[in-house]
Amino acid sequence: SDDEATHACVRFAEDHGQLVEPACGAALAPLYADQPALAGMRSVVAIVCGGMVVTLEQLAQWSRSNLD
Repeated sequence: SDDEATHACVRFAEDHGQLVEPACGAALAPLYADQPALAGMRSVVAIVCGGMVVTLEQLAQWSRSNLD
């Protein structure tokens, strides 16, 4: 969902200090949500890209909207 993608963007920024766009957050969302489909996998790879148009202000807005 959009909420899961934006939450993943916020978490990724907190964890790695890198801003990413929601399209990238969609790829990260299953990793942050502990999806059962990933259980038991030894290695999981997520390609992280995009962040040229994301600002700290947008990230803060997403973070606040995830609290609602």
